[in-house]
Amino acid sequence: MSSEEAYVRAVDALRNIGPQSPFIFGKWKGLSESAIKKIAILRLCSPQTKALNLRSLENSSDLDELVKNETPEEKCLAILKNHRIRFPARKVEYIRYLLSFNILGLIQSMEKLSGTSLSQERKARKQVIAEIRGMGLKVASDFLKDIGFSKYLAVLDSRNLRFLRDTGLTSKQLEDKEAYYKLEDIENELAKKIGITVSELDERIMAYTGKEGPHRM
Repeated sequence: MSSEEAYVRAVDALRNIGPQSPFIFGKWKGLSESAIKKIAILRLCSPQTKALNLRSLENSSDLDELVKNETPEEKCLAILKNHRIRFPARKVEYIRYLLSFNILGLIQSMEKLSGTSLSQERKARKQVIAEIRGMGLKVASDFLKDIGFSKYLAVLDSRNLRFLRDTGLTSKQLEDKEAYYKLEDIENELAKKIGITVSELDERIMAYTGKEGPHRM
């Protein structure tokens, strides 16, 4: 299968798929510091955690407790364990650091990079990774998509990769930053052919590949 044939196959698969969660560009401008931190906490908890367990935390009052500075560290740990979040001790450390961090100020300082181009949004993601503990390429991309900051950053999780392989767009493994960038370029080209943003593309791929319910936040 040629590259162009693979794109045609992928476009056909997604063209009439409705997203499970609508992507709202600029959503972060209407969110409080606390609301943005809740989204960041969910993203920090996501690596190696089952979607069902992450959704359990998202839909519980425990998320409100995690975002409070006065919540004891031991209680935070108990909450993560109760929802079966993987590597809870390490993630509590990330959450405690996040609570002391001015995350809204960081996002506001990068506003000129939002929605401009892939290269500019990559600069914003790089800054997020540098300043927020526990965020790598995938987690930072997911966070920036969820708050409506990015249009071009790809969230390359197992379902995205499976879709790209099944449609013949790639056979690559996600091994390093260079591979992530190459696959992100492919998703940007695919989004362009459909006429949507990469963040909207991600929501369609999630709807196409799985039964996970929509985000509450």
